Amino acid sequence: MSSFSTLSEAVNTMRARGYVNTFSIQQQRVYCSELSKAIPPTQLTLLERHVVPAPTSRTGEEEVYGFRTSDNTLGIMTNIYAEYDPEGFYSVFRQCLQGSPSHT
Repeated sequence: MSSFSTLSEAVNTMRARGYVNTFSIQQQRVYCSELSKAIPPTQLTLLERHVVPAPTSRTGEEEVYGFRTSDNTLGIMTNIYAEYDPEGFYSVFRQCLQGSPSHT
């Protein structure tokens, strides 16, 4: 499994592997800016999860997730939103389907 030393490295590597869309949490839903649409969290399956050092974050680390939608669109989400609204982030995140994510 890969080990990344920065969030940028993780995101760039995942994008090179096809995770070209960006998913973010907005108003208790997942939004994809590239597709200009909201995606119900229940239509996302977690495929990858990577933890990277982040000295400026409250916890000292950040996470980046690789998701696949029900129509096979791949995208990335980070846990940065959780810094501002942990309850809102995890409320939406828990609704996503949990595949067998690879961890690093």
